[in-house]
Amino acid sequence: MNLKQHFGDSYDIVKKSLISWLMPFGNWAVHPMFTGEKPTDAEVAEFACFLNAKPVSSEVLTTQTDRKKYFEQCRGVGNLFLDPDTGVRLLDQGRSEKHIFGEELVKLVRARPKALTLIFDQSYSRAEERDSAIKEKLKFFGERQLHGFAYNSHSTFLLLCYDSELLECACRDLLKASGLPEKRIVRKQR
Repeated sequence: MNLKQHFGDSYDIVKKSLISWLMPFGNWAVHPMFTGEKPTDAEVAEFACFLNAKPVSSEVLTTQTDRKKYFEQCRGVGNLFLDPDTGVRLLDQGRSEKHIFGEELVKLVRARPKALTLIFDQSYSRAEERDSAIKEKLKFFGERQLHGFAYNSHSTFLLLCYDSELLECACRDLLKASGLPEKRIVRKQR
């Protein structure tokens, strides 16, 4: 996320809302996955305060970053929000500062089996293909014994968890607290 360019946009309002609706499941940490110019400590604190989530890192992600070390910081936190510029790319096709890769997510979710992982995911090229692409991602994670669903709108998010009961409670409570229609939730086909 390029904080100086994007902080306060409509996507941030949705991020804040989702975290707020999921707050009954515990406190949240945010790994903003900053790109571009390094934000100041004050800017990071302002963003974290806005989301009501503790920042994991203020490091800028580049194509030269040691990604294993970069994400290692997330392993000890509870509920985690990941905020890549573009979103989730299932296959690691080289270095990208705009994505988190599928296997990186699998490792992070498995390392925190009783916690939720929320991911901003704008990696869809066309709106009419979004449902099938989301289901393909959920299938990928399901094949790796993770459970998940997506909030599908102009601003798409994945919610993943190792614990299926926790994920179901989160989905139910999210819909109840938000008043969102269930049609906005996408699940993998069984």
